[in-house]
Formats: sequence, C-alpha cells, structure tokens
Amino acid sequence: MFELGSQHNNIVSNLLKVVNMPNFTGQEIARITSSETLWDAWSRKIYSVDASNFQIEPMVINYPQNEFDVQHICEYASTRNIPLVCRGGGTGLLGQCLSNGIVLDFVRNMNKILEIGENYVVVEPGITKHVLDLELRKHGKFIPPNPASSNYCTIGGMIANNSSGPYTLGYGSMISYVSGVDTVYSGGVFGYAYDNGRFDTTVKKITDILVPKIGLIKRIYPKVNKNSCGYRLDSIFDEERFHPQRIFLASEGTLGIVTKAKLLTLNIPEFRHLCFLSFPDVEEAARSIPHILKHKPVAVELLDGYSNVKVNPDDNLRKNCTLLVEFHGEIITQLEKRAKNFEIEVSQFAQVLESTTDPASIEKIWRQRKNALNNVLKMTVGSRRPLGIIEDTIVDPSLLAQFVVFLTNLYKKYKVDYVIYGHAGDGNLHTRPIIETGQDFHESLVEEMASNVFKFVISHGGSISAEHGDGLARVKYIPKMYGVDIYRIFVRIKEIFDKKNIMNPGKKVLFEGK
Repeated sequence: MFELGSQHNNIVSNLLKVVNMPNFTGQEIARITSSETLWDAWSRKIYSVDASNFQIEPMVINYPQNEFDVQHICEYASTRNIPLVCRGGGTGLLGQCLSNGIVLDFVRNMNKILEIGENYVVVEPGITKHVLDLELRKHGKFIPPNPASSNYCTIGGMIANNSSGPYTLGYGSMISYVSGVDTVYSGGVFGYAYDNGRFDTTVKKITDILVPKIGLIKRIYPKVNKNSCGYRLDSIFDEERFHPQRIFLASEGTLGIVTKAKLLTLNIPEFRHLCFLSFPDVEEAARSIPHILKHKPVAVELLDGYSNVKVNPDDNLRKNCTLLVEFHGEIITQLEKRAKNFEIEVSQFAQVLESTTDPASIEKIWRQRKNALNNVLKMTVGSRRPLGIIEDTIVDPSLLAQFVVFLTNLYKKYKVDYVIYGHAGDGNLHTRPIIETGQDFHESLVEEMASNVFKFVISHGGSISAEHGDGLARVKYIPKMYGVDIYRIFVRIKEIFDKKNIMNPGKKVLFEGK
C-alpha cells in the first residue's frame, strides 16, 4: 500500500495525523443515530482499503438508515471538525472513499428503489447498479452508464465519479442521466437540486460565481465526451437550461452527501449487433477508430493481448489486439444492413473474428472485456504490479493513434512492461505500467511517467481522468489540468458548500478549511 505522505503535500498527508478517538466518537454516533455503528479494530481495518493502492484507517463506520441519520452525523462531525466520507461498493481505483474520520456505508440500509416512472427512477445511493438494472429490465428500461464493476458499484458512487463505461459513445455518461438529487451538507442542512428549476440557496450561490466565468470555462475545459476531473462546471449551463444538480456529479462527496437521486431511463434497444475484430497490434487498432466511428456504433472497446488473457502473458501478445464494436437498432433488417456495410469496410484493415446478433454470444464476448481489469490485476507477482495513476486518460479519438505511439515509446524509454485496454471509441484508454514497487525509486519513476503522460494529454485538449475520478492519486494534478483561474473557482465552490473542509477532505481541492 502507498503511504499518503509519500504521495502528496502536507495537506493530504494530514489525513493520517488527525487524533484517533474511535471509542468516544463511535459511542457518540451510536447515541445520536438509529443505525448500527462500528469502531472495533477489525472493522476499521476492513474499511481502510478500497480497490486502490492506498490504505487509511477510519475512526468510525456507520450504516445510516435514512437521511436523518446522515443529518445528525453531519451536525456532529461539523461541530468537532471530523472528516466525513461516503462509501458504496468500495470499487474506486483512486482512494475516493478512504478517510481517517467517519465512513458512511450506504449499501446495507439506504439501498432502495423509491419510485419508478415512465422515464425515470428514484433511488437511494446505496443500491448497486446490477440490482437496479434487473428491476428496470422488468419495465423494459435501462440506464446506459455501465462500469465493469456494475455488479458491485452503487449509484451513489457512480454519481460521485460521473461514471461511464463502454456505452458512453452512444449514450453519454452518468451526468446525462441524473436529473435531480437530495443532499445533506456538512453542517447537517438539507439541500436539493433538480433540473426543473428547484434548488436550494447554497446551490444558488454558485450561479453568481459561474455566470461571469462561462467564457473562461468553455475555453479551458477539455473537448471530450467524458470527464471526471475536478468539478464539472462546463456541464451546469447549456443552451437550453441550468442543471444545478450537475455540480455534484464527479464531486466525490466533497460538496454534500447525496441521499436520494432521480435518474432518467431509456427504453432497452430492441436489437444489438456485435462485431469482434482482430488487429496486428494496438497502434493499428487505434488508427482504425476514426473510420469505425463513421458508422456510428454505440460502443468501441479495445483489448490488447495482455488484458485479454488469464494466464501469464508473453511477448507474442504484443502482436495481438481486439476491438468490440456494437450497434443498436429498433429494426433488425436495418441493423443487419448497417453491420454488413461496416464489415465490408473494416475487413480492409482488420480480421472479423465474429459478427452476431445472438444475445448469448454477445454477452459471452463482453465478459472478456469486463474481465480485463481482473486479468490485469492478476499480473501482480510479489512487488511487481500494474499501477494505476495514468489509467484513465482521454483524448479526442482522432488523436488516439498518436497517443498510443507516445505511450509505447514512453514505456520503452523507461523499460517497463504495460497493458492497454479501454474505451477506444471515446479516446479513453486504461493503461497501466507494470512496476517493480520494491525498488526505492519506483515512486519517482511513476511520478515522472505520469507528468509526461498528463502533459501530452492536457496539451492535446484531453482530460487526465475520464471516468475513474481523481481521488487521492490525481488531486494534485488538477491545477495543472485546468490552470490557476479555474482551480480558484473550484476552491471557492468548496468553501461555499463545505467551509470547514470536512466532506471527504484531500479530494478535488487541497486547502486548509476554515
């Protein structure tokens, strides 16, 4: 596990230095709430980790029953300046849900579907995406964002990260499907923000900040179709309306705690067609993306040879890369015609391994993609492991081949092995160098590589975090991503919502709370 002191400046490392009073705080939280509270050493150890490489032991874990439990805990934490963090499935890759304060685990109790309408659903934050999918399917509906961790990740976590997944290309990310949220702020004040013009006075304050800066925001923000870096100020205003709830998308619980969310739903497409393509290598696959996108697929996923195996990889796997290209349609004959035209063109530069509309066959192929991260993590041998600080960059798809060449040359320069997979149709690659972490200089090596990669991505109009968020690992790079002027707006917004800096401190912005 990485120690925060070796990763961040003093502000973040202070997370490890708060006075540890688990017994007293746990007893107090148990007294003021109706929900189970844990503070024994074993529970705190379990909640000290997530899917990242970080480890921070919390003071107390609480399983809130309702928004009133959340309110009471927020009031208590505010008066004592104790950090608060929310936790869903613990699938975050960058330490988003780790804290040395109070952890609110929503999965056990606040996991209900409250209402299903014709084109929406209202849920609590602790419901997992998989459970929600199963229920919506009974109504012929779905919510397109679908991370590989969908069996475990929660809607609250997906809001906190602005999660996406493979179908962002055709349908957009989570930010397009959250039409409103109910919240609790750090002092225990209830809040709300909805697309219909309803929002609280705290949310209203950000309009005065953002309206004069719209030109700056449009100029600075990356021109990509998914982004989880910083606060999504670019999404709050568009030509049609004000979207106040979007300030909470990708905010990682640093502004308020979402206790209820209204999500838009779509009709499940009648028919799907999946083409499974093979290329000589990743660069050739990346060069094909602009041609493939002309056919308007809903998903284009890339797997290099290393991320698509379950055994120890060898060098021959560098000579193999596959793409999954999916199309949706309501009329099967039209869909098959589109797929046939696509196959004729793509066969000029790729081998078509399989082309099918059979749902079972499609799911079987997609399982290979969903298992990519598991396959990568299994490559850990002793202290040699795939590290994830640059695992979520995104550039315009037209630049993807150029980016792949840059990456592979960088890996050769540093003489490290690597894996590349991800959402190629969006220009979003999940690449990880495989580093010998037992070496004294490995952290400086990773830092240097990350700086080079982020410099390339930022200079080419991309984002350093497409869908995984910033967490502890990337928070210090946010000022480089957006520049001083935008970052100052981030800090000002954080001060408005959480002036004591107790809501998941050390994420998104680094400053000393008042």
